[in-house]
Parts: sequence; C-alpha cells; structure tokens
Amino acid sequence: MSTYIFGDIQGCYDELLALLEQVHFEPDVDRLWFAGDLINRGPKNLETMQFIMGLNDPIVVLGNHDLHFLAVAMGAQDVMPTDTIADILDSQQSSQIVDFIRVQKLAHHDPASGFTMVHAGIPPFWDLPTLLRRANEVESVLSGTAFERFLTDMYGNEPSKWKDELTGNTRLRVITNYLTRLRYCDTDGTLELKHKASKRPQGFEPWFNIQRTTAMKIVFGHWAALDGVTNQPNIVALDTGCVWGRKLTAMRLEDRQIFSTPARKTYQL
Repeated sequence: MSTYIFGDIQGCYDELLALLEQVHFEPDVDRLWFAGDLINRGPKNLETMQFIMGLNDPIVVLGNHDLHFLAVAMGAQDVMPTDTIADILDSQQSSQIVDFIRVQKLAHHDPASGFTMVHAGIPPFWDLPTLLRRANEVESVLSGTAFERFLTDMYGNEPSKWKDELTGNTRLRVITNYLTRLRYCDTDGTLELKHKASKRPQGFEPWFNIQRTTAMKIVFGHWAALDGVTNQPNIVALDTGCVWGRKLTAMRLEDRQIFSTPARKTYQL
C-alpha cells in the first residue's frame, strides 16, 4: 500500500489520471491525499470532483479556490472572470459537491509519518496542537449552520496578524488566510498577501524560512512560483503550476519520492 500526496490539481483532470497511471495507482489498496485547490482555473472541474468523491476515504485539505467555489455556489460571492467552475455550478451534482467540500479539513496530521498537510502554510508561532485547534475552528463553522455568513465575511486581507483575542468571523478570516493564502510573512506572523512570485517583498520571508517554535514536517501546495523548491528538507512544496502549463506533481509519502507529469496545455496565462 502506498500513499500519494497531490499538489494543486485545479481541474486538470487529464493530468491527474496520467499521474495516477504513472505511479500505478491501485484504488483498492493505495490512498490519496490532496493539498487543496482541487478545482478552478482548469478545464475539468466536475470530472475532478466526481473522481475524488468516488475514492475510498481520500484525505483533502481545502485551498482558497475550493473555498471560493463554496462562496460562489452559495451566492456569497460573484463569479470572477478567471473562474472555470461553471461545469460544477451547472451540474446536477452541484449540491453534493458543496456538501462534500464543506466537511473537509484545513489541516491534516498523520502521526505515522509525522507529516502535516495544509494548502498554503503555517505561521511560525503555531505548534501542531495549536494548528489543529485553529483549523478546527474554521472546519466546525464550514460544516455547521452558520457557514454561509462565514463565506460572506471570508474575503479580505485584514487582520494581517494573529491575536488571541480575535473573535467571530474576523478571527476565522485570519486563520483561513494563514492556511489557504499564506506565502510571505514576518517573524511575528504578519501576513503579506499581495506578492505571489519567488522574489520576496522587503521585510518579509517565505513562511517556511522563518524559524519555527517547534519543528514540523510539512507538505503544502498553493505556491506555483516555487516550482516545488523550498530548500528545506522537511517542508515539501507540491504545487508545480499544472494549470499554468507546467506540470502536476505528487509525492509518495512512504519514501518521499516525487512524481510529475507535464500539463497537456496552458490553461491560464
């Protein structure tokens, strides 16, 4: 049995199937993890979700595009020009997909391997128990009856820094931004959410370069500009820009071997 962890698929279903064929995926025995951004910007979002929902106990953490889909589907946000989620929104399975995404995690820890999976990053001052508690705050709201109001209040870059006294959806927003949008921050955890490239803004560092209060083994997606390179042996980046015409990447958890397949075309410029 093997476990394969996939970076951002974003609806690149053909590449997902090609990569599964490359690793000789056996659905009866192998397990799949997904580091978020399952959908949006790519061409086959409905097929991607149908496949993942048909798996035997997949492990999914949500990315910013998955949360955006929920917001659009529930009428909390307008469709953006670059969105490609109409195939799901127009399908008879739309409500089932909403229900599936709502109950997924924002962080997953595997005690056997010691790896923790998030979509974007983890602020340097959160240890593992704190991370899982904070993630669960958002998870509980998403799966509960107040999720539509949270989706309305989810957007925005403020607060830019964690404070224990934060409450309500303001508190949930900064947790969500850390786990699904983080790229750069400073040593105090102040977020810088405008820069996406690998050239750092002045006064900020990639979150994984800042010394942590406790060591962690982390696998994440979200940051395609890194092209899978962190230069940190226990922090693995898996978003390699398939939707941008580069490649889709997965890691086998048991031996950390990396597998990739090229994009069929450039879906986003």
